[in-house]
Amino acid sequence: MRGTAAHEQVRAEVQGLTGMAPLKAFLTQLEAKVEYVARGGDPRLLEGCLNIVLTGNPGAGKTTAARLLARWLRAHGLLQQDVFVERNALELKGTHIGWTCPQVKEMVAASMGGCLFLDEAYALSGSRDGDRGDSFADEALRTLLTELENNRTSLCCVLAGYPEAMERLLRADPGLLRRFPHILRLDDYAPGELAAIAASTAHARYGLRLADGVREALAEHIAREHRADIPRRNASLAVGVVEAAMNRLASRLAGGGAVGGAAPCPAHSGAADPRTLLAEDFGILHRRASEEGERAAVLRRIRLLPAELAPARELLLGLCARLSSAFPPSGGAEDGSGLLDRAGRLAIVGADAADGAAVARLLHELLRAHGRLTGSLVERSATAILAGDAASWLEDICEAAGGGMLLLHDADSLLASAPAARHLAAALALLPPKSGVVLLGTSGELMSLFRTTPALRAACPVTLALPDLTPQQLAERFARCARAELGAELAPGVAEALASHFA
Repeated sequence: MRGTAAHEQVRAEVQGLTGMAPLKAFLTQLEAKVEYVARGGDPRLLEGCLNIVLTGNPGAGKTTAARLLARWLRAHGLLQQDVFVERNALELKGTHIGWTCPQVKEMVAASMGGCLFLDEAYALSGSRDGDRGDSFADEALRTLLTELENNRTSLCCVLAGYPEAMERLLRADPGLLRRFPHILRLDDYAPGELAAIAASTAHARYGLRLADGVREALAEHIAREHRADIPRRNASLAVGVVEAAMNRLASRLAGGGAVGGAAPCPAHSGAADPRTLLAEDFGILHRRASEEGERAAVLRRIRLLPAELAPARELLLGLCARLSSAFPPSGGAEDGSGLLDRAGRLAIVGADAADGAAVARLLHELLRAHGRLTGSLVERSATAILAGDAASWLEDICEAAGGGMLLLHDADSLLASAPAARHLAAALALLPPKSGVVLLGTSGELMSLFRTTPALRAACPVTLALPDLTPQQLAERFARCARAELGAELAPGVAEALASHFA
């Protein structure tokens, strides 16, 4: 298919793609070359090798990208045949001596003039750590590279696979980089893009539309509930969300217009329309009700903080008020607005590390209940940074805490190692914006660490100072612990005696 109509059709397909920015940029650049040659430019500009490596996590659209790329190249006259041969790279490997080479040549011949797409191309990596390798994979790769070199302008070959595995394959054979000069990494879809894919899937497969505002609510829902699933599923996550919504839609209509047989809500436009998906069909309204319960529970726990933790209680209550407000008032960092802007990046100083950790956990629960954080709380001790591979350790924990909160105990221990402190500061700088960081330590040492490593202070600009407990407060805490854990009450006069003892 060639000509103006073909150009317009494939251009519309590219423009209609959700995400895939690297592919769009590559095709835009290639189209500029095509137009340049069409206006009398040197045609040798288009004689270069068009072999491409596509990498991306599961569901990132590698197959879709390869098929669209082949149609684009054909529409612009860079491929001579409407041929798209799709194979798994495992199919190139023989099972006995003498079989692999003819198999590869036959597959390349079938693709001549068109595009050969090899998925899971890392299967051609014959090198194996600690063993003798895979001779059939080695032979398949060598034969493929030879055939591509001999027919470098006669077809386009696309290798696809997961990023890490493809990187190992490219490192293992330098010849690949010469014959595959274009490497495109397809990023994971953002929640908003997955919501768009869900909307288009619902329309294309079932003729359904999303009610007004549902697409935006679905994007927030995916960010909150499914962010950890995105790298493993991507577009299939959006498809799964639609399939689940279809089941809820059927139940809602069978029950008279509401999920579970409840009365339909008249405020919903299209509540009785079998072709309209509502927020409740995606489980969003139920989650919102659950969130309200979570927020109320966290607020109760904050209010129940003991008197000795009054500074923490006031800071968290101030933050809670701002999180609940549509228009947060301005104010200083210490009243909670700084935490709101920075999604929980602070230092907690005080002699009792257990108190600091308890406050940090409450902060994480509060921010998560209000949707400011989507990930888990990751707790580690900074003393581990002082031993072993600090850079690798920090990379791992920061990856785990992305979108959640990193609670680092004994942060003041880094005062003993300036390189370790710098490693930590560099790692924290790479965290996504909506990630929390809490450093725990004693006041003097942690403040000294901030003076020697200003980047750490920049990462945690808010300080919450927890006062030392008085002897009376220690005695009261002892009594509360005895009551809560043992169901026991202190005998008359014991609390006073304990206070005197602690003094």
